[in-house]
Amino acid sequence: MIFRLPLPLYRTGWGWLFLGRTFLVLTHVGRKTGRSRATAAMVLSEDKTTGEAVICSVWGPRTDWIRNLHAHPALRVQIGRESFLPQHRFLTDEEAFAVGVEFRRRHPWRVRMIRRVLGADLGSDAAMREFISTRPFVALRPSPDPPTSPAGSAV
Repeated sequence: MIFRLPLPLYRTGWGWLFLGRTFLVLTHVGRKTGRSRATAAMVLSEDKTTGEAVICSVWGPRTDWIRNLHAHPALRVQIGRESFLPQHRFLTDEEAFAVGVEFRRRHPWRVRMIRRVLGADLGSDAAMREFISTRPFVALRPSPDPPTSPAGSAV
């Protein structure tokens, strides 16, 4: 339930108020249907200078949104009161480990919540590396390029 709560809050315009920048909503394209899909994810790291936010697929690499990002670029990110056209990239294991260790240091109560909800103990570096080895981490940052129409002109 906790992972489903952000979507309806964002859809009704209340996400920023109740969730701040703890969760974001990622809009992506279904690889089979071509339809727009939305996924909520906890923000593990955010760089205020670049606007890059890092999220993780806690259910693993076979989740639809991860598979969709491999097939198509993301359409939109909503975080707090901001919304932007994102660029995305998949983090290396070492980058993900650094994000995980910093997240554990800065948010010990969230780590405890993750342990209760997912049963994942992230208290040691070895446990963190094991968690990361089976879960993709994705960085999303505002795209510097304006969207273009099919003809190539700026929209």
